[in-house]
Formats: sequence, structure tokens, C-alpha cells
Amino acid sequence: MPKRLKAYQEFVEDLEKRLQESGEVSQEELSKMIDTTKEYLQAASDLSKDEWQLIANYVRRDLSDWRNDYQRAYEESPSMMALKESIWYWLAKLSDQSQLEWHELIGDLQHQGVYQSGELIGLGTLECAECGNKTALWHPTIIEPCSECKSKRFYRHPISDSFE
Repeated sequence: MPKRLKAYQEFVEDLEKRLQESGEVSQEELSKMIDTTKEYLQAASDLSKDEWQLIANYVRRDLSDWRNDYQRAYEESPSMMALKESIWYWLAKLSDQSQLEWHELIGDLQHQGVYQSGELIGLGTLECAECGNKTALWHPTIIEPCSECKSKRFYRHPISDSFE
């Protein structure tokens, strides 16, 4: 095993041990722990100061990548998506539907009743012009091609139809 890879592995193991002992830490505390781990391992190693700094930077980068991937996976999880849609549904249900429909009517007139994928649409029921597949929309959304037939043409029905 190459010397730097072994040092990286040792760094991660030592940092993991420190994190387990400390419990939950802030981002600032984590950064200090990384510096402490670097200094501790550097004192007992034949790698240079610059090599240890490089390893510490790799660890920071890898932790940042992991956090971003974890956050993205959480935000795109089915449970989070369902929660967001539920909140939009209840907000739409509590709002003044007549005012929302007047606003959407203007969009319907501009589109002459037909919407294309890629366009922004508000509340209501989106019906595929080809296969009739219907999707309830509770917030402004960019239209995606039909999930059933991949058609790109749609009709919008009033929000009141979505509550039935």
C-alpha cells in the first residue's frame, strides 16, 4: 500500500475515533479536529508537513462531498418529496381558489389551452393531450414530458377539479 494512502487511512481512522469521543460537533469544531489530527500524526511520521496538509485537504474535500451527496439524497428522498407535496396541497386548499383560478386563466388564454413540456405552470390538474394521464399540481412547476407516453403537450384543468 502506498505511503500516502496508508497515511490517509490512518488520518481518517484517528479522526473517526476523535469524533466518536466528542459526539456531535459543529463544522468549526470538525475543522479544528482535522488540524489536531494532522498535527498529531505529523509528529509521529516520516511524511513532510506539506504531505500531511495535502492529506488533511483531501479529508476536508471528501467530507464536503459526502455532506453534499447526503443532503441531496435527503432532499430528493420519496418521503421528503411527499412531505413537500402535502404542504403545497394544504396551502392550496387553504387559499382563495377563485383568485388562483383568475391568475391561471390568464396563463390558459396565453397558451390557448395547450401547454408544452419545459413551460412553467401553476396549480391545477395537468392532462396529457395524447394519453389522458392526469397529474395534480399544487405549486408552480416546470412541465416534464408525460410519464406514461412521453408526450410534450398538455391541458390544464382548474384546481377545483384536483380537490375532488
